[in-house]
Amino acid sequence: MAMRRFEYKTVKIEPKGFWGTKLDPEKIDEILNDLGNQGWELVAMQDLELNGSSWSFHYTFKREKI
Repeated sequence: MAMRRFEYKTVKIEPKGFWGTKLDPEKIDEILNDLGNQGWELVAMQDLELNGSSWSFHYTFKREKI
């Protein structure tokens, strides 16, 4: 029996706007759903923040290699 193998993808989403505080939930859903339709599964999300303000979000996905 062959060992399962995976590939990984990390997507960075940054807030927009003058102070970098505006997130568009519909756009995030669009990105996540598109990746899900390609077979990617979300396995982690990291909120990168500095002094209490989020400046970037990293979403990590995996899918089985065929």
